[in-house]
Amino acid sequence: PPPSPPGEAMQNDDTIWNTIGPGGFCSFKVKTRTQSFCRNRYNHTGLCSRVSCPLANSRYATVLEHKGISYLYMKTIERAHAPKELWERVKLSENYTKALEQIDQQLLYW
Repeated sequence: PPPSPPGEAMQNDDTIWNTIGPGGFCSFKVKTRTQSFCRNRYNHTGLCSRVSCPLANSRYATVLEHKGISYLYMKTIERAHAPKELWERVKLSENYTKALEQIDQQLLYW
């Protein structure tokens, strides 16, 4: 198939957000009287919002710790056809400065 036209991913992102967003249903959403929260492990803020929703963003990155080791998780539209491989995981250095350099390098062309 031909490549997707520019901006198509954004349209799909908007469609997803319009479905699961403020008025829609999302199994990760927890509502209180004043705020909606997100329990998705990749959501870096814990808030249910368009910019922090890992489901409604084709390109998304976050840092998570697992057993004392920090990892950079990156989601890209190119892996959407293989949900098992949707998230790329990069082990980060224990040195804070080196870890920031690794993140900068990995996200250089974002």
